[in-house]
Formats: sequence, C-alpha cells, structure tokens
Amino acid sequence: MSSKTVLVVDDYSDLLTLLGSALTRLGWDPSLANSAAEAWKQIEQNSPRVILLDMWMEGMNGFQFAKKLKKHPVYRNIPILGASGFAMSEADETSFRACCDDFLSKPFAISSLQQHLTALLSQDTPETAKTNKTQH
Repeated sequence: MSSKTVLVVDDYSDLLTLLGSALTRLGWDPSLANSAAEAWKQIEQNSPRVILLDMWMEGMNGFQFAKKLKKHPVYRNIPILGASGFAMSEADETSFRACCDDFLSKPFAISSLQQHLTALLSQDTPETAKTNKTQH
C-alpha cells in the first residue's frame, strides 16, 4: 500500500474526478467514492491513510459517516479532513470538531489541500499506522 493513500468522498462527480486527477499528479494514491456507503466499502477493502470527506452529501452525510468511523475499533484512527462549501452553524461546528481532524472550506486551492493532507499524515501515531496496515 502506498504511504500516501487518500480516500476522497464527495457526491459531486465532477469534483471527485478533478480531485482524483490532481492528487494523482501530486504523488498521492487516491481512491474515489461518491457516497458514504461506497466509502465504507472501500475502507473495508483497503484502509486509506487519510480521508477527504464532503460534509454535505445525500443519504448518510459526512458528519454521520465520520462519527461512525471514529466509533469503529479498527478505523477510528484514520485522520479525516472535512470539506464543505456551506457556512456552518455553531452546532455544525461543534459536530465537526467532534468527528473530523481538520477542515477545508470549498472552494480550496489544490496546494492548500496538499498541505492539509500532508499535515494529517505527519500526525500519524504508532496506533494509527497499525490501524492503517490492517486489512479486512
């Protein structure tokens, strides 16, 4: 597994494709999911080092997905970079802080995305690294 695996989760297919291409050019190994359900399947097959997660999706939204992930004994240490193009209420910000490790407001520059993802990887702990090597 590449040390720079990232799962990109967004229900806007054009943005998903753009982010996948940009991250590949920057040396990342992206997997793409257009829903929380698809993201969960991918995590079970190949746990990523970090997740870029749209917070406002149809079905299970990013907050719900992140909370589910953080409660899971195997996947809870995967860092999550939340992203949203919508202003958040105080309640949303509180929810965000409880479930995501960092946040980017859309639109964002690819260079900013690269910095945030790299920073999250540099925060890896031995427990996180072990979690990310586990395959299910």
